[in-house]
Amino acid sequence: MNEPGVSTEYWAGWFWRRVGGGKDFPADIGYAAMSALEVYVEEVEGLTMLTASSYAGCVGIRNACGFSERGLRGCLVVRRRGAIILVERSDGEAEKRFTIAHEVAHYILEVRRHRERAAERMGRDFSDVLYGPREATPTERIDAWLNDVRPDKILHFMDRAPGGGYSCARTMDAECVADDLALEILAPRSDMREALSSLGRMGFTESLSAARRIAEKRYGLPHVIAAMYAGRVIRRLRVGPSTAERFGFGL
Repeated sequence: MNEPGVSTEYWAGWFWRRVGGGKDFPADIGYAAMSALEVYVEEVEGLTMLTASSYAGCVGIRNACGFSERGLRGCLVVRRRGAIILVERSDGEAEKRFTIAHEVAHYILEVRRHRERAAERMGRDFSDVLYGPREATPTERIDAWLNDVRPDKILHFMDRAPGGGYSCARTMDAECVADDLALEILAPRSDMREALSSLGRMGFTESLSAARRIAEKRYGLPHVIAAMYAGRVIRRLRVGPSTAERFGFGL
């Protein structure tokens, strides 16, 4: 795999090419993920850290320890070959769609990309370090850092701080990048811009409302995510509220 850096457009395009090219909206992301990647998607009722950890143990995965119990919307369980995406069954279809896309993004960016880079730069035997059977030797650790490879096993879960926030900057960065790629997979910005352009010239308020409707109806994004993404797309188009709109006088 090429290493062009973290480009959401590149990796979203890479994903859909592996699916087969064409995209129907809203995307059947579960089917697409299982078609394109070495992943299996399973819905679980009452998904928590404990149930996810128990599930990982049942399929022969050595569990990460020291994580606090909490509810989960989704979870990526990494195996030596491929991964399992667990998703909360009781969530709505839009929520599940975004959750699966988010976990797919984690798999592409943090597992598959890292695994292939490690194999290329450190050799296939280094997979024993990534998946837990052994620790990296001191020499391997030095070589790994010099080759931009993390010399630690791939963790199956990400913990949170006691207040519910991210426990470290690395976790926050990984979650934000996964959200960005998930949005590009489900609702490509270029496609959304075309959909907005086809509606003709509009003011800021109208554009924002139209973008939110498109995000929800065309791409099947959850309401809160759709509103956030709509605002981001409109601002990237450099469409801002007019002076009248800023002061509440309409168009």
